Amino acid sequence: MDLSQDLRYGLRHLVRSPAFTLAAVVTIALGIGANTAIFSVVNAVLLRPLPYPAPDRLVSIRETSDRGEMVLSPPNLEDFRAQRALFESMAGTYNTYLALTGEGDAEQLVGAAATEDFFRVLATPPLVGRGFRAEDAREGAPPVVVLREDLWRRRFGADPAIVGRAVQLDGVARTVVGVMPASVDYPDVATELWIPLGFSEEELATQRGAHYLDAIARLAPGVTVDQADAGLRAVAARLAAEHPRTNGDESATARSLRDALVGDIRPALLVMLGAVGFVLLIACANVASLLLTRAVGRGRELAIRTALGAGRGRIARQLLVESVLLAALGGILGLLLAAWGVDALGTLRPEDVPLVGDVRLDRTVLLFTLGVTLLSAVVFGLVPAVQAARRIELGSGLREGTAGAVGARGAQRTRSVLVVAEIALALVLLAGAGLLVRSFDRLLRVDPGFDPAGVLTFSVSLPDAKYDTTRARAYVAALTERLQELPGVTAVGAASILPLSGSSYGISLTSVDGRAIEDGPDAPSVQVRLVTPGYLHAMGMPLRRGRDLGPSDRPGAPHVLLANEAAARLLWPGEDAVGRSLVLGTRFGFGGDRAGGEVVGIVGDVREMRVSREALPTVYLPHAQWPVGFVGVALRADGDPEPLVAAAREHAAALDADVPVVEVLTMEQRLAGSVARQRFYMLLLAVFAVAAAALAAIGIYGVMAFGVAQRTREIGIRVALGARPGDVARLVVRAGLLLAVTGVVLGLAGALALTRLLEGLLYGVEPSDPATLAAASLLLLAVAALAALLPARRAAGVDPMQALRTE
Repeated sequence: MDLSQDLRYGLRHLVRSPAFTLAAVVTIALGIGANTAIFSVVNAVLLRPLPYPAPDRLVSIRETSDRGEMVLSPPNLEDFRAQRALFESMAGTYNTYLALTGEGDAEQLVGAAATEDFFRVLATPPLVGRGFRAEDAREGAPPVVVLREDLWRRRFGADPAIVGRAVQLDGVARTVVGVMPASVDYPDVATELWIPLGFSEEELATQRGAHYLDAIARLAPGVTVDQADAGLRAVAARLAAEHPRTNGDESATARSLRDALVGDIRPALLVMLGAVGFVLLIACANVASLLLTRAVGRGRELAIRTALGAGRGRIARQLLVESVLLAALGGILGLLLAAWGVDALGTLRPEDVPLVGDVRLDRTVLLFTLGVTLLSAVVFGLVPAVQAARRIELGSGLREGTAGAVGARGAQRTRSVLVVAEIALALVLLAGAGLLVRSFDRLLRVDPGFDPAGVLTFSVSLPDAKYDTTRARAYVAALTERLQELPGVTAVGAASILPLSGSSYGISLTSVDGRAIEDGPDAPSVQVRLVTPGYLHAMGMPLRRGRDLGPSDRPGAPHVLLANEAAARLLWPGEDAVGRSLVLGTRFGFGGDRAGGEVVGIVGDVREMRVSREALPTVYLPHAQWPVGFVGVALRADGDPEPLVAAAREHAAALDADVPVVEVLTMEQRLAGSVARQRFYMLLLAVFAVAAAALAAIGIYGVMAFGVAQRTREIGIRVALGARPGDVARLVVRAGLLLAVTGVVLGLAGALALTRLLEGLLYGVEPSDPATLAAASLLLLAVAALAALLPARRAAGVDPMQALRTE
């Protein structure tokens, strides 16, 4: 009964103070909304179970060496699969692209080749039909395919009779044997279908060093991840002894599939969650400060209630109930803001952030919001409630109104402490945001090794069933020639892999300058790109020495290649690489011959993988001599390249309507995409830091305004005794800056400790960068000075006679 009375009384008081209520609710809603939005992402990525039965038994398998982690080779996969004491089942996959034709417009689909145990590992039953069987992967078996639900609904109208129907994929008629739920999104969230993968005896005998299989496994009953990891290491040690040339320095490891999928995003998400936690603490401090001010104004009311028999505990409870009401209203508004924030995060997030396709406000997120709301009520309501109850002075409260009722000086001291804490927390956030801004600026200043302005790119993949090497060579040559004739196009080139596409193609060397290189862990390797004449010009890549590839580098002509500066430094340190020669190994093969030739030119280094990663040793071979059916095309225009998209599609369709044009992007878009994750982190932390600084400024303004109001009589006496308005203003600003300096000093100590958590997110900047810390400190001091300026002007304008009469 008492509680319901407290609730009704509290609601009436909040309704009678709309300005106070609105300010408090909005402040706390911002903190709760930001926390809920970020936690929804953390929940989806780090906490929510993977959408497979017994997901804790799923592990990712990798091989390791001094060069880092790598995917598996087919023979090693088979040896690991044989460990039935450790694994119930294991499967290998690799991504592939397949052109769907004969079902409307040609479309390139993201697919995966998977070994027979793949769906057994995931243990998810199909919606329709079945998964793979052992016979599906055998040589000469009828081609089959398993579709994902999204593709089934989008292109086949969710037809339940799809099983048994043949679809054309890369020119091959494959029979659909099943449809898997949309929750099965491995090895990539974009995967739309799976085809069976098997290995011949020859492949198992010769591809021990060919690492291209992503492997997952389901643990045997009773086996832990640590036990599987230890067992794999033992098997890898045995393989290293049996195959020293290919496995001599290699080991293996098993880790939970979630950890493997999340990768390096876990620290970043935890940093962001901590950052919004700081914002919430600052918001709570501001609301606590508002409540303290309001309690001072309610001194007479509280004194009367005490005189009528209300104990200190009842008074504290009443004030705490009002805090809970404020927090509840803020939580409701915060949920609405969080819903908007989740949509905004979905729009802004980079595509390579895993497991965020199903970010939503589910039960776990709602429980988190409820907990945060209640905790906020305690944090910002407990101190004002207890202080108000402890400082009630019955006689002075009834006699003097607000001046002595709840101890205004004590409230002012508490508010000052809260403001110092706000400033310290805000400085930590500003320092972190500043570090990410400087890091991102360094990334943007990195020379990628090519000129992205005015370059349009797209990719085509020719189906193997329709295009042999001769036809692939002719298609690529015809396409680049047609595109070269387009108005406004200054250069056209094609490459097996475009820069910043996320793909790599490394091959070890067999010989250098005729000197044989033994295949082994220490054998040098290079990245390989197969390019057409004009590629360097189209990409804006500099030729340092020698000549470019040209039309004369055709089939039957002497084999030649270009090497980048990193390859020249690796293979011929301190010497001129032009005129030297090398031969590549047969790890992935180029027909029946070993690729290689004479180095005729040296190309500038290009950051092919990521802008933040140094250029790798790379060689460029003529596509005409070593043709493949998958290429990325680059067109350099003398203006905006976007209008060329339609013409490029038309010319590709004119050559073969069944070959779709995909990944149509300008190089500037690719470049922006390569730093999208860093931009995302920077923007988030910058928004939180700005919000923290603004809340801290509001807190300083509130403390100074409250202090001026409480010191009106003192200020009036000072003015009456000859103090000038400027002196009074400086007094107030000085008091505000004293609080700010105290907060900055404490914040610097916190920043030096906590910004180390950002080390993995920074590029070219140290976590303790003095310039960034100094800039954040000066910015916050300037904000504090501005926040104190308005109360200072009000104090300078105090009329001494009016002040003395009022008091």
